[in-house]
Amino acid sequence: MTHARDPLRARAALATGKAAGRLSQALGRGSGSMIGGRLALRVDPEVLRAVAGDRRTVVVTGTNGKSTVTALVAAALSPGGAVVSNSTGANMTDGIVTAMAADRESGLAAIECDEVYLGPVARGTRPKAVVVLNSSREYTRGVSLKSTLEHWRHTAATLPDDCVAIVNVDDPLVSWAFETAPRRIGVSGGLYWRDDALVCPACGTVQDFTDTSWSCPGCHRSRPEPDWTVVQDGDGWAVEHAGGRTRLHVTVPGRTGPVGGAFALAAADALGVDVDAAAERISAVADVDGRYAPYRVGEHQARLLMLKNPAGWAEAIDVAVSTGRPLVVALDPFGPKDTATMWEAPFHRLAGREVYVTGGRRADGLAILDAAGVTVREAPDLESAVTGHAPGEVVVACNYPAFRRISKQFRGSTH
Repeated sequence: MTHARDPLRARAALATGKAAGRLSQALGRGSGSMIGGRLALRVDPEVLRAVAGDRRTVVVTGTNGKSTVTALVAAALSPGGAVVSNSTGANMTDGIVTAMAADRESGLAAIECDEVYLGPVARGTRPKAVVVLNSSREYTRGVSLKSTLEHWRHTAATLPDDCVAIVNVDDPLVSWAFETAPRRIGVSGGLYWRDDALVCPACGTVQDFTDTSWSCPGCHRSRPEPDWTVVQDGDGWAVEHAGGRTRLHVTVPGRTGPVGGAFALAAADALGVDVDAAAERISAVADVDGRYAPYRVGEHQARLLMLKNPAGWAEAIDVAVSTGRPLVVALDPFGPKDTATMWEAPFHRLAGREVYVTGGRRADGLAILDAAGVTVREAPDLESAVTGHAPGEVVVACNYPAFRRISKQFRGSTH
């Protein structure tokens, strides 16, 4: 296989990284995926190219939804052979090196990539497809949206000719950033949060939006026609594309699941995998690192959503509104900016509904939802928040620390 041709420096780098990872595990400092990959890159900055080899890779990036769509892409590619993926969420270059080094035999790869690392990851993996979901501000790390878009636009221009950019044409920021790609495929991926895309990135003019489209009166850019579109199909979902219509069953609630499935089908098709077989494999994805799988709480089922910015909260609100399911908000302390971003989210859409708020930072959530006209109830713990609703399925919207705490607490209670 490819690794037999690894240069001496790459072999030394991988050996160093593997030893560091084992030491980290032995000391109880974590999985070792980050430190192992980081040291390997210090020994050989080109080690990602060595571990990527000649396998056919799909890289998934965007502000929100990367982990979910990467899991769907991995499933969609699987009819074409074994797939390696960084399923633990270590999505920077060091974590990707570790994931690929751990599996040198798989001929396919589905890689989640942090948006600001797309350039080096694309250079190292030489992907056949890059999936770009959305773009909005990322407060928790202080990442500049402007610099991210410029980084994407430069990276898009340097993608190899045999790589296709699979982009969300409903997001004008993504559309602009990947205009420079040699090949593009459009997916109608939705835009739950427009506030970051109000100004045209090309000319600075305020853009016009309708329910389904956008255009710029300044430079006359407009939404391209999508090649892959999610449509309702009876009581379910389907994806329309040049090959026809493919019915899609996903367990992720709301429109989030089928839209992610559309990106995954487009990626599978780009790599020559049969679309119907890909759709069948997608339907088996029930859990993404603790997200979405139903956690039993008494006579209730709790589905966790992990959110980190206004765009994510807007999507969770849309899930609650579109499905009619009760909503619980769980917040734990996570830096001064974390809950501040929630003030921008459209919680007014829940006005008149009863929402329970729990967690170590629930006072912030109570104030935010109360100001939006929501009937809020304080709950001392998740169980009382969930069981405060009628038996059935409940959507639990969590910030990052609350998600980690709750998913660990209920691990093993899925069914």
